[in-house]
Formats: sequence, C-alpha cells, structure tokens
Amino acid sequence: MSTPRLLTSLCAAGCSLALAVLPGCSGPTTTGLEARKAAHDRFNRVGAAVASDQAEQALNAGQFKDALAHIDRAVSSFPDDANARLLRGRVVLEMGRLELAMTEFKNASQLDPSCDECHYYQGVVFQRWGRDDEATASYAAALTLVPNNTHYLLAQAESLVALGRIEDAKRLIEDSECHFEFNSALAHLRSEIAVAEGDFQKGLRDMEIAVTLASDPNVYQEDLVMVAFRAGQWDQCLRAMELLPESVQDRDDLVRSRARCLAMTGRTVEARDGLLEHEKVIAKRGDSICAEHDLTLGYIASMVGDWPRVDACARRLMGRSPQLADGYVLKGMVTERLGDLDGAIRYFRKAAELAPGRAMPRTLLARAEAAHVALGCVALADSAR
Repeated sequence: MSTPRLLTSLCAAGCSLALAVLPGCSGPTTTGLEARKAAHDRFNRVGAAVASDQAEQALNAGQFKDALAHIDRAVSSFPDDANARLLRGRVVLEMGRLELAMTEFKNASQLDPSCDECHYYQGVVFQRWGRDDEATASYAAALTLVPNNTHYLLAQAESLVALGRIEDAKRLIEDSECHFEFNSALAHLRSEIAVAEGDFQKGLRDMEIAVTLASDPNVYQEDLVMVAFRAGQWDQCLRAMELLPESVQDRDDLVRSRARCLAMTGRTVEARDGLLEHEKVIAKRGDSICAEHDLTLGYIASMVGDWPRVDACARRLMGRSPQLADGYVLKGMVTERLGDLDGAIRYFRKAAELAPGRAMPRTLLARAEAAHVALGCVALADSAR
C-alpha cells in the first residue's frame, strides 16, 4: 500500500476511534451522576448516624459539650432530620439553654408532626418556665400520639395537680386505667392526688401499692414514710423508716420525724435521747442546731418533764427565730412550771399574737389567765379572813 493511502486509512481509523471514545470524554452519564450522588448521600447519612449515636452516648454520660459537637455535625449535614433536631434540643436542654431547646423541639415537631417526644419535651421546657397550662397541653399532645406511654400520662397528670385541677387529674387517670392498671408510678401518682385532697389514709394505701409494684421498692420507700407520718400511722412510719437505706436514715429531717413518731407512740424518753445523740452528729459535721431541731426537742422534752432542756430550746428559738411562736410557747411553759404566772401570761400572749390562727397558744394563755384569776381569788379570800 502506498504511503498516502496508508496515511488516509490511518486517519480514517483514528477519526472513527476518536468518534467512538468522544462521548466518554465529555463526562459521566446521568445514571452515573445519580449513582454517585446516592453513594455520597449514603456516606453522609452513615456519618450523621454515627455522629447522632456519639451524641446520644455523650448525652447519657453527661458530657454535654461533646454531645453538642457531635449532633451539630449531623444537623449540618441533614438540617431537616427531625430526630437530629430532637436530639439537639435534648442536649441544649440539659445545658440549661431553654430558649434554644424549645426552638429545636418546635422545629422537630414541624418536620415530623407524629413526633410524640417533641411535644413531651416542649412540656418539660414550659414547666421549667412555670407555664403549667402550656406544659399540660404539650403533655396531652404527646399522650394523644402514644396513649400507652406512662411518662406522658404522669407528666400531664402531675401538671394538672400543680395547677390545682385535681378532678381533671383524677379523670385522666381513670380514663387511662386500661393501659396502666398495674403500674407502680400510677399508684404513686394516685397517692399524691389523695394527699393533695387531704385524704391521707387513701394516699397511704396507694403508696403501699406503689412500693409493692415497684421493681425497686427503695424508689418510693421514703415517700411511704412521709405519707404514713401525715396519715398519723406512727408505728407504720417507724417500720417504713427501718427499711430505708442506711445512707439516709441519719438525715436530719428523718431523725426528727422518727423522734415525733416515737413520742406519739409513748416512747418519749427514747425520742428525746435520740435527738440528743443526733446533736453530737450535727456538731461533728460542724453544723449548727437548726430551729426545727430545737422545736421538736423542746416539745418532746416537755413531755418527759426535762424543763432545763425545754428552757434551752426556748431561748435558742427566741434568739434565732423571734418570729416563731413556739419559742415563746416553750418559754411560757417553763415559766408557768416555775410558778411565775405573770411571766407565763406574757409569753403565751406574745405567742398568740405571732400565731393568731393556732389554738395551742390561745389555750395555754386562757389556762394561765384562769389560774392567775383563781390564785387572785384565793389571795383575796385569805386577806378577808
């Protein structure tokens, strides 16, 4: 073949080859672009899921700054992901940033109207703001979406109780009984409602049920102690105290409650001695005796006739808490015991002025005045002889 012909053939072949490969050189096909985008989205979603998991773990561990950093990565990749927005709201809620938390919960709710947790956490924020009406509405919305969720029911009922809407709370519970018949938390809530209504005996029965049903009875044991005390079931209160963890049995308020129960069951000397022993514990801690301790000890000491102790408590109360009637009541009792009726009347009168709604100061004042009049009559009779 001649050289010109060969060049012509090679040129034609080259042009054909060029035309064959030309489309490939112009870029990927539409199918290729879509596949590449899908792969990129999958990669981003995996990364966002990992970031969300890390944020959840950090949140549960109390590492809120780390949790926020992780969830911010997920939100930046998928700003319209309701779950990521919800989790970010939970993180900033724990950080005390209530305004931002509410914004995130509302965003998540708008992105996913079926998000029950979005409404629940809005209720939590409203409650922290003291807006119980709006909290109740948010909890109700969450419960409507998931009617068998215990937390939502309890949250709504407790917010109703906080608003003083006791009947509404009771009705809510009765309407939901089919879902929570054997639930310890619900029994606890029924107890709280009964106590709020002043029915301490029913409150005690419901609290006993709560303790029985609870997987960990210690969760409600202290509440059982308090309700038994308010119900006047002193022996039961003492038995319940014995089941409390040792770590709390020596707490100041529980020691005082135990002393009152002992006194009400006739074990007054044991009650007084227990309070005196606890004073050593208080001193060892470097704390001072509080007014509640002096008040409890003063009245129990009067029941056993330990008048020097009563006088010491009265003096401390009058000096530290002069607005309390009890210091003057106790001092009046000591003064009356010493035969100084004029002094006793002054102290009882002061106590009655400080606590006009209490019957005891008025009763003691009337008794001291009657004794004073009676002694005056005796003295007058003696002088007339």
